[in-house]
Amino acid sequence: MSDGDVSTMEMVPNELILNICMHFTARELYRAFYGINRRFNSIADNISDLHLTITSNESHEPAWLAFSRVIKLKIENVKQIDLYRFSNIRSLTWIRPSAVQLQKLCSFTYFPYLEQLRVYDIYDMPSAAHFHQFVFSNGFPRVRILSLSHINISSPWAISLCLRAINAQNVSEPHLFERILMSCPNLTRLDFHMLRCTEIPMPVSFQHVNLKRLHCTGTLSSRSLENILAIVPGLMQFNINGSIREQPLVYFERLGNTLNFFLPHLNRFDCNFLFTVQYADLIKTRSFLEKFHPCFKHRMKFTKLSYGRIRIHTKSII
Repeated sequence: MSDGDVSTMEMVPNELILNICMHFTARELYRAFYGINRRFNSIADNISDLHLTITSNESHEPAWLAFSRVIKLKIENVKQIDLYRFSNIRSLTWIRPSAVQLQKLCSFTYFPYLEQLRVYDIYDMPSAAHFHQFVFSNGFPRVRILSLSHINISSPWAISLCLRAINAQNVSEPHLFERILMSCPNLTRLDFHMLRCTEIPMPVSFQHVNLKRLHCTGTLSSRSLENILAIVPGLMQFNINGSIREQPLVYFERLGNTLNFFLPHLNRFDCNFLFTVQYADLIKTRSFLEKFHPCFKHRMKFTKLSYGRIRIHTKSII
């Protein structure tokens, strides 16, 4: 680096450097600025609200100097990690934690300020049931946003009052929908992604009045949809995606009746369905289909695909 380059860099005001550094992760920040001189060392050491991703094949030098200031952490396939060094975490994403790490995660002392939690790929672990019990029994009192895969319901859950949004992925347990709503009375948004065709049973006699947004992905029969929507009367937005085995006209008639009967406050409906049916026959029924519910009217699009499949989806609302 020439003297002119150093002089030009030194003339940049701290405010501009701080604005640039806001777009860096903790690792990028220290690799770019640390060690240039005392001024840049001081700038790096005083930036808060940092993000960091830790994987098994990356060195932590010199980013470890910023661990206590990291608020958003992603850990992927890491065998050993000292959780106490991340005392100010607000958002944690952990992919493939070990059984020992999962047990440590069930300790509120590590992350007292945690607000968002995402944990994936733990479905084959014996400790998964205990972890899910901990999470859905107010184990993290500050967590409002939760994303999990392969949720195990073999252990009883208590109540988690703080949870507001849940993303449940790779769902195979038919009673999970009901269990989540019973455990999280203040939930306002639920994304529910099913692995395969799952029949949702008739729920117990309770209603969840606070859920406002529901997104379902998977093969759901009209009966399963009725069982789901019967317990969320306050729903305002509903999105459903999947392959449907019933005839389109019959399915939409039942769906429209279900929406009319159970969801008086619904103001936004979106769908992305795959049917196996003759395209010419389906087009003839379009006008009938759109009459089944006000949210269907003038919003349904029909796309002819290969192998006799038809895609029915809603138009975007501008």
